[in-house]
Amino acid sequence: MKKIFCMALSAALLAGSVPAYAAEESLFTKTPHTFTAKVGTTQFTKDGTAQPLDVPIYIKDGYVMLPLRTFMQALYADAELVWEDGIQLAKVTMQDYTLSFDITGNRIWRNSSLLPSFGQMEVKDGRVFVPLRDWEGVLQGNSRYIVDADALRWDAETKTAAVQLTELTAATENDTSSIKGTGEAAVFGIPLTDRYDYIESIGGDYFIARKYLNQDSGKPNEDGNWDTDWFLLDQQGKVLREYDSKDVSYLRGYGDGFLRLNKRDGTSQILDMEGNTQFADDYHVIDSFSEGLAMVMDYKEGKSGYINAKGEEVISLSSYSADAFSEGLAAVGVDLPKEEGRQSAETRYGYIDKTGNWVIEPKYRNAYAFRDGLAKVEDTDRNIGYIDKTGKEVIPLRYRKITDFWNGKAFAQEKSGEVILIDTTGKKLKSIITGKYLDDCGNGIISVDVKEQVAPGREQYVTLYFDENGRISKEDARWRMKLSEGLAPYQDEKTGKYGYVGEDGTWVIAPAFDSAKGFKDGYAVVSKKVTLANGKEDVQWGTVCHPI
Repeated sequence: MKKIFCMALSAALLAGSVPAYAAEESLFTKTPHTFTAKVGTTQFTKDGTAQPLDVPIYIKDGYVMLPLRTFMQALYADAELVWEDGIQLAKVTMQDYTLSFDITGNRIWRNSSLLPSFGQMEVKDGRVFVPLRDWEGVLQGNSRYIVDADALRWDAETKTAAVQLTELTAATENDTSSIKGTGEAAVFGIPLTDRYDYIESIGGDYFIARKYLNQDSGKPNEDGNWDTDWFLLDQQGKVLREYDSKDVSYLRGYGDGFLRLNKRDGTSQILDMEGNTQFADDYHVIDSFSEGLAMVMDYKEGKSGYINAKGEEVISLSSYSADAFSEGLAAVGVDLPKEEGRQSAETRYGYIDKTGNWVIEPKYRNAYAFRDGLAKVEDTDRNIGYIDKTGKEVIPLRYRKITDFWNGKAFAQEKSGEVILIDTTGKKLKSIITGKYLDDCGNGIISVDVKEQVAPGREQYVTLYFDENGRISKEDARWRMKLSEGLAPYQDEKTGKYGYVGEDGTWVIAPAFDSAKGFKDGYAVVSKKVTLANGKEDVQWGTVCHPI
């Protein structure tokens, strides 16, 4: 059998348009479509335009039959069709679900849900045919189309079936970016070079570079790793330290001007930027240093704690739940004993100071780092708000969700679903929108899932984006989320190259790179593909300087 996948239509209904949803601004564009199928011919059209069809449409048991491939590709140009000949099964994969047509059992599935079926599907002339009426169930649960019960018309005189559908297009699908200007040529800190295979910033004008030695073989070592030489560079690319792959398996930044060096013999060391060993890391897990302390975990002892820059344990804790210090305090959890009816032990969070003493008693379900004197906390009833360093509720714990502050403002979602903008005292500045889910995208950007009634009894959600001034486009949200030090990496639509745009959406560094990372302490890592003299492609790595 030829692996050509077709489907059949049934002359007994499909779907149609619905009354427009009355609102100040609809979240969806509704586009009506008419499909026609003339029995006994290969004439199948969408909005008057002929669709590819090389076998005639026919009637079986009172149902109009149409090849699957023709109808599916008229609905979805990017639909993927697969035929499993041995079990007589046709599969059609869309963006987020799969339709399965079991010819032998005459069943249709949408993912794992069985849909209603009427006339008998069959394979004819090397194609799968399905009754038109079966498409009612297929399309009713489809987020892209609205189907009306009286959408199909049958003209007995011309033997033509007409199906009317309304296609939904979310407003955000047409969002565009407001990027403007051209930008200036980049000024390099570390000039582009193919000496390294990767460069990463570790802050403080320092960078770690890697060179993969067995990359040409295309195979890692027996332990799954690549032989890698490691380099510590300054902001101009000068090699400060070099570590051979025979001795070192990994090198990374560890905060507060420290490095962690993992050796091939299984030992680890904490180094300063001059390469001097500060202490041997004998702990099972060690987190980066923050404010002079690093959290460690001892799984064997079942506890965690904090060490200083000399590797000395200065705070001992009885649980694993502890975060890095921020503004002199760290969120730490205490495990409550397992009680009857409780499946597992619960944890309550509070804050300790650098002596290990409780400053804010552990009573919260979740607690987050302090920023500008405030910390977000969640109580046992899942109410969220902010406290100060004394534990006082500055913003009452009554919200469903609340974001981090950005320029002295945050978004909070009421239990009703209303999203509001507040200041650092909790004062409501304005109402934004009412929606189901609020997500903090960072940099003062949020997304909210908002619903609209698109047909009687049917609601549809779309994700909208906002800043403190109101709605912004999805494309603008995408790059603004990546702002760091006032610049965001952005890919130019015309050239496909990356450069940097400022907070006002103007190109600052012209697009000229194949990848671009965020800025950190005045520098950003970039890369560019090049063609070598032997015709092979390679990648050059370097850094660009912040223009201000």
